[in-house]
Amino acid sequence: MAYKILSLDGGGSWAMIQTRVLMDIYGDIRGHELLIKFDMVIANSGGSLVLAALCQDMKLSEVTNVFMDKTLRKKVFSALSFWEKLKLKNIASLTNILGPKYSTERKLSGLIEVFKSKDHLFQNGQLTKPIIETPLHELPAIIKKDNLQLLIVGFDYFKERASFFRSNTKSKTDQYSLYYQVTLAHAIHASSNAPVNYFDEPALVNSKLLNGNDSRNTLYWDGAVSGFNNPVLAGLIEAKTNVPIQSEQYCILSLGTGTGGRANIADYASSTDIRLTEIYNKNKDNKLAYTKTSSNFFQDIKKMSTSILGDPPDSASFIAYCILDPLQRNTANLIRINPCIKPELNADKIYV
Repeated sequence: MAYKILSLDGGGSWAMIQTRVLMDIYGDIRGHELLIKFDMVIANSGGSLVLAALCQDMKLSEVTNVFMDKTLRKKVFSALSFWEKLKLKNIASLTNILGPKYSTERKLSGLIEVFKSKDHLFQNGQLTKPIIETPLHELPAIIKKDNLQLLIVGFDYFKERASFFRSNTKSKTDQYSLYYQVTLAHAIHASSNAPVNYFDEPALVNSKLLNGNDSRNTLYWDGAVSGFNNPVLAGLIEAKTNVPIQSEQYCILSLGTGTGGRANIADYASSTDIRLTEIYNKNKDNKLAYTKTSSNFFQDIKKMSTSILGDPPDSASFIAYCILDPLQRNTANLIRINPCIKPELNADKIYV
């Protein structure tokens, strides 16, 4: 029997692409109907927001509309005020070149407010508490698929390593650890918290020992910091650990949030090929081209802070494919969908 995994990349509000892809494949169905089709769903950052919306049982068209609604987006991605940027830790933001742009604290309250307003099950009295405030391990029963595994990726600020928020209280991948429960809100808050150039501080997450008396607060950055912006590889390892079946029985749908950017022609400036230097000279001021040939401190820091998202987004899917089909006989059941929009070059100009 096939074991079906849905993997959702990070990418901020571009995660809307994932809802459009899912709608193209499955139609405009509700979240629970979609989740029941899978045995595991793993998500990071923007993808975790999509997962949260599916857990809310929203229709896919509703999820898309939330991402497109500027007012709702601003509740989650709440811009720092001038006075907030004056704080020492945010002072670089005043340059508009480097530094955080959004409030971490207001993100959590915004997430709770937005998702509460879309929770038809709670509003209709079918649930005693909002889904967004429900611990992860209680969600499969609400979705009506008890063996559904939900995973959300974060980066533990204190331990400096990846952390996985699971619905499975007895995961063999984490067999030497006690199970600490977190709410859906806190899990996606941790996962959707890109550092340095995006949010102003780590996300504060409260976790409680299941059936114990230990409750603690931990700080988290976005799961992309740990290298899991595309979390498909982590999902496959989790599945193989807990459900050891034949490789061809794992069926994976890995959805990206799009790859874009400018045509990078900076090295054309020093090329010995006259044709390439001519292209560089013609496009030095083209906004679709990256032409800077020097480096500086601020540029270096900015590149490092955004590299967690700039890492080739399809590499994890390729590695996962090779695990399933090491001889590359085209037998692995893995589909990767990730739109790529980049300028192209010809001898005269750059065009999209």
